[in-house]
Amino acid sequence: MRPDHLSYTRLLKAAVFGAVIGLLFDLAVTLATSPTKAFSLAQVPSSVAFLLVGFAGGWLFELFKAQTEVTDQSLQSLADIQQSVERLTRKITYQDRALTMLIDAPRHNEALSELIRASINDNFRSIPDVGVAAYFRVLSMAINHAERYEGIQRNPFRWYRDTQAGHYLDALREKVMTAKTRLVLVDDEDVSAMTQDLSDPAVMDYYWQHTGDVETYWMTVSEFRTTFPGRDVPRDLALYDRQLLIAYDESKLILKFDVVRREADVSELFDGVREMISRHLPALKRVEPSESLPSGMSRSARPATDTDGRTI
Repeated sequence: MRPDHLSYTRLLKAAVFGAVIGLLFDLAVTLATSPTKAFSLAQVPSSVAFLLVGFAGGWLFELFKAQTEVTDQSLQSLADIQQSVERLTRKITYQDRALTMLIDAPRHNEALSELIRASINDNFRSIPDVGVAAYFRVLSMAINHAERYEGIQRNPFRWYRDTQAGHYLDALREKVMTAKTRLVLVDDEDVSAMTQDLSDPAVMDYYWQHTGDVETYWMTVSEFRTTFPGRDVPRDLALYDRQLLIAYDESKLILKFDVVRREADVSELFDGVREMISRHLPALKRVEPSESLPSGMSRSARPATDTDGRTI
């Protein structure tokens, strides 16, 4: 509140102005009713009355105006305080969630710290304007501390070569893990492109030379919906140690991350994939390494096989 809101100087000025208005009004009334009549003592009480009324009116008007200004400013101050409290609450909530993530997944603190710092100024757990190269950098960072990898890729194999994903795939190849599994999930309209890729030695050699010993399978979106009815079709994602989840929407350039529980939907999804392998379901097709690789395995895409080479 400013010190001049209810000052006597301000009120007195308004009262004097009101008194002058009162006298002018009295003069106007007199001239209108008796334009030729000279001023007399009989008019003094009337003039004094108008003067007092104008003085009081000016005083009260300015007092009401000052009180209104004080009230408006108080309401604005309360609104500012409320916004500050809301911002503080969100900040505390974000910090609590971030701390919980770091405590739940200590193995991935490096990657999580980077993701949290990048997302704290935007919607928590979501980072906008992330290009493919930045996505690969985050994945490589997560690989450094992971012992298990499970991923979903939404583009045919040529995407790895076209986006120069070799450095990321190399990091995954060189990291020793207990399990590495990738499901390539392609839209039905991309099946022809997928078939071409599987028959293209240059595309598949690039993939296998860089990705190494990653169990790779593929299926179409329609097959996915038939196999997992009611489940949303996932975007590109990587799940490390059934804890750190990194998902990417390339069309919107949005990267999302979270620390999930083992009973989370994404974990159940990969459990379902393992079950498809064990049940020999033909919808899940295993991609074998290229002939040119040291393994000497044939270059083709075929139904998943078990460790004895039997068709699944």
